[in-house]
Amino acid sequence: MSQRVFRWCTVGAALIVAGAAVYFLATYIAASIAIGSSGLEPFYQQSVRAMWLGFCAQLGLLALVMLYAAAYPRSVSRQFVLVLALMPLLSTVLLFSFAASRIGAWALAAAAVLMLAAASTWPARTPDDTSLGAQAVRFPGGPRAP
Repeated sequence: MSQRVFRWCTVGAALIVAGAAVYFLATYIAASIAIGSSGLEPFYQQSVRAMWLGFCAQLGLLALVMLYAAAYPRSVSRQFVLVLALMPLLSTVLLFSFAASRIGAWALAAAAVLMLAAASTWPARTPDDTSLGAQAVRFPGGPRAP
């Protein structure tokens, strides 16, 4: 049961984060035009554009990592999922503090909540833990060892 909840929360968070990445990528064109007509020096214009695209890339990569964690839950630890949850949580705080993008902030807040829920339901044991490899770790002499 906890593995199913973990997967649904992780996939949900990944889809929300990917949606936020697409949202910010779609707004990049309008932001780039506004930055170009702002009168900032070219260095600062390019820096803001690079940070905007870097943020989109970071969200896309986070979505991929969360999908991987949903597919292979034993490949990541609970602590790793908690650290990943800090990324959209911090982005949410920064967006609410400095930007007017409430849609993106609320989406990342929802993703962070789902990731925290996924970390709390991280599966302690999966059905494939009874494989021969797992038995060899428990019984180094083999399955019939004393």
